Amino acid sequence: MHRPRPATLRRASIGLTALLALAGCSAAASIAPSASSPSAPSPSAMVEHSPVPSESAMVEHTATPSPAGPVSQGTFHDVDGTAMGTVALYHNADGTFTITFEDFSIASAAGTNVVLVTNRDVTRDGDVDTSALVDLGPLKGTTGMQDFAVPASADAMTLHTVVLWETGMAHAIAAAPLR
Repeated sequence: MHRPRPATLRRASIGLTALLALAGCSAAASIAPSASSPSAPSPSAMVEHSPVPSESAMVEHTATPSPAGPVSQGTFHDVDGTAMGTVALYHNADGTFTITFEDFSIASAAGTNVVLVTNRDVTRDGDVDTSALVDLGPLKGTTGMQDFAVPASADAMTLHTVVLWETGMAHAIAAAPLR
């Protein structure tokens, strides 16, 4: 018979504790493998709890990376091409930043990267300083929600416009100023 390793049990116990905490069980912190039986919870962990979680156990879940909402957001407008949708900059709990596209659509994603620039807006190709842009990588598709991590080396709070940049011809397809 295969016996779980102690490290595996600790991870399972931590996961169970988190699950019970989300469910509002006040005994979540007392669930830990006992020394005599590493696979069974201690008797003190067997406590009745209300089927309705307490208010403090309620966690708001959203589709966005940051529960506080976006730091800034914008809507794509055409430059040398056409794209539609909204974009938002989120400051994540771990200190990182993410750019998220929603209701996004573009005719083709081929050769198109997502870049950030310091300009307040981009209305023509000449507005983009290619030596100072922050490249987040290629589009992931032509429609729908997409997330792009902002590199830690970039100062996200100084980057004011998201640009769909056609890399082969070096021109801006569309831009979304963040406000």
